[in-house]
Amino acid sequence: MKHKISLTLIALALTGSMALSSCSLVKPSETTEETTAASTTEATMTESASESTTESETEATTTTSETTTSETRVIEPITPPEKGCAIEFPDREVYDYKMDLKFDPKDQTIGGHVVFDFYNDSKDTWNELCLRDYPSLFDSEKVYATGLKKGGGLTVISNIKDSRSGSLSHKRDGSDVSVVWIDLDKPLAPSEHMTLEYDFVTMIPNNPDRFGVYGGIYNVCNFYPILAEYVDGGWSHLPYISEGECFYSEISNYHVTIEAPKAYTFASTGSEVSSDQSGDNLIHKFEAPFVRDFVFSTCEFYEKKTNKLEGVDVNVFYSSDKPAQLEMNGVVDVCFKTAETSLKAFGDAFGKYPYADLDIVLSELAAGGMEYPNLVIITNDVCHDYVRMFRSYDQLEVCLAHEIGHQWFMGIVGSNSAAEPWLDESITSYTELVYYEYVGGKQFENQVMGYTSKDWDMSALDRDKDENSGYYVDSPYSEFATDMDYVSMIYGTGKGFCYQMEEAVGRDEFHGALRAYVHKYAFTNANTKDFLAVLYGVVGRDNDKLNKIINNMLRTKI
Repeated sequence: MKHKISLTLIALALTGSMALSSCSLVKPSETTEETTAASTTEATMTESASESTTESETEATTTTSETTTSETRVIEPITPPEKGCAIEFPDREVYDYKMDLKFDPKDQTIGGHVVFDFYNDSKDTWNELCLRDYPSLFDSEKVYATGLKKGGGLTVISNIKDSRSGSLSHKRDGSDVSVVWIDLDKPLAPSEHMTLEYDFVTMIPNNPDRFGVYGGIYNVCNFYPILAEYVDGGWSHLPYISEGECFYSEISNYHVTIEAPKAYTFASTGSEVSSDQSGDNLIHKFEAPFVRDFVFSTCEFYEKKTNKLEGVDVNVFYSSDKPAQLEMNGVVDVCFKTAETSLKAFGDAFGKYPYADLDIVLSELAAGGMEYPNLVIITNDVCHDYVRMFRSYDQLEVCLAHEIGHQWFMGIVGSNSAAEPWLDESITSYTELVYYEYVGGKQFENQVMGYTSKDWDMSALDRDKDENSGYYVDSPYSEFATDMDYVSMIYGTGKGFCYQMEEAVGRDEFHGALRAYVHKYAFTNANTKDFLAVLYGVVGRDNDKLNKIINNMLRTKI
């Protein structure tokens, strides 16, 4: 990431230009997302975090992968929802976060008071809670040697209270400071409710990244201690990774206030519903229903333009002089056009975007782009006319379409992105092709080049004979030997895998299966077996081409 435009351009130049290899499952990928231009800092962080994986969790991941090959699942026939169907918010109770925060740019801190209402949604009694505190990985002395004035530091967590029993203590995991354990004085029984209150303050590091400040722009993401997911009898706390995603959380309602200096403009998850003066500051109030996280981006010089597109308030936040070489009005126009086409294409294919707002932030960002609920961050590096493969601004277009695709596959349908990254990044990389299929013509021909069965037929792979067959698409991050292997497989080969499934069954059938998948697992978390059960339920199990592709590319079987 520190190499800025030069390294970013090298990575972006791979987009659409490499064909799938006929002898390996690993393909140099388009890195239109956070995988673009990994920095020395993030590599250090990844190495440090990877070492913190507990032996028991590594074994659990391996066991899960192995057992999926032998389990049998009954496949029920499924009639998919109609093209362009609505995605309705669930009529059920969800977790609830109330956060009263203060953003202090002078000290580069964010913190405040959190009231978290939740319940035990498992069949086990909880004797402890696990929170994920990702900002503590940016400890300046351990992993964040930037040479700048301020690095990160351990989050200060205090005044923890259980509504049922009073004050509680916490401790950090000995091998991963981002894992925080809270012993419950009173165990939480299945379906039982409780309220957890706590205060926190964390430092915002100097870093052009998803969490950091650079050039006066603050990207404040994954910034507060959040409850981990409880699955298969334990708390999931796989290590943080800088390539791709590792965030795994539950759908919640967020009610957030942020006190900040008047000059700062906020892009955020959800909608800003009010801003009230408090001395020299403003108190901004946000409401964000049925999302997995709350994030914001802010600075003193953001300009904001809004368009109502497909019933959604699309807001573009940008600086008029960054990148200074361009007339930013043209860039903003591309953002609106891409957002409108994405909302139409993905709304038809997967179901209509259910939220009121979508914020697009053009920012200093070492990656190509980053996705969060209702908000995407796109690097200024792809806003240049000359950063292109086929036509002006096409890198901006494909990057933004990808990040908007994440609103369905990460946002609406969640998954464990470290254990099964293909459900997040491979399917979302495929949404780029859904976007260009909708556009049609030469643009689609350019983008699909290298991913079709004519380029490399995944159904013809013989793993017994091909010693270089490599990884499976559903391999967890921990199994990849290098980050480049992970990027190539999950973003590149995984994209081709999804497209060749589409080829095998037909576009309408495959999109119907994806709509059924989104409809069934909207606002919950799904896994590979869930995906396959829906796919087979829609298209059946008698498609020989599809079966060969899936058997060759996925370890998971049902």
